[in-house]
Amino acid sequence: MFYIYLTNIIDVLYMFYKHTLKSFQPSFRGAVMIITVAHQKGGVGKSTVVVNLAVEMQLPVIDLDSQHSCYLFSLIRKQDHGKTLAVFTPEDLDEIKRILAELEESDVIIDSGGYDNDLNRFALVASDVVITPVSPSQIEIFGLQKFATIVDRARKYNPELKVYVLINNADARSTTEIISLKKFIEGLDSFKLLKTQLFRRVDYRRAYQHGLSVCEYNAGSKACNEIKRLVREIKELNIK
Repeated sequence: MFYIYLTNIIDVLYMFYKHTLKSFQPSFRGAVMIITVAHQKGGVGKSTVVVNLAVEMQLPVIDLDSQHSCYLFSLIRKQDHGKTLAVFTPEDLDEIKRILAELEESDVIIDSGGYDNDLNRFALVASDVVITPVSPSQIEIFGLQKFATIVDRARKYNPELKVYVLINNADARSTTEIISLKKFIEGLDSFKLLKTQLFRRVDYRRAYQHGLSVCEYNAGSKACNEIKRLVREIKELNIK
């Protein structure tokens, strides 16, 4: 019942955002491409994906997650290595629109939290491409099914929205589960499946703790090769 109630609220709010987007299109859509890493549940590895893509693609980050993991990463990075990563933490719609307007001519990546507030719903509707990380498990499949409903509603007001599933935090030994997940995703109309897969590797956790991307932390690692493949695939999507 709560989920039905939530999606009805989302539909009403998207109606508002549709008019907001039209009204403010010239003022905030200066960014060349807006990439949002999103899911309707937490703990799927969004922030890890965001910080690695942001560093390797040299993108500013808009951190909408309540834990502000990307912002904390940027603080460690600055303190320990003197390296900067532009991370913004807007508190309301006016602020996020202002930030996007100031970042004209630059692609932007957004770390989105759960879709229970106006900022996260706005990010979904405003995006050109959404990447949703999913690990091979039944719980994740249930979450993806719920997220598909939210995506379909958002597309009513942003028909050009492209949504891709990234298999993330996969166990290399769980071949059967990975194959099953891929078949399931390929059967959904709401999503396209990215070819790149990110596996469960300790380098991702250690790199974050040091305020570094995995390629900065260990350039010869399997994790770094995965991120490089993901960057290449995103650049080849030709969203714009």
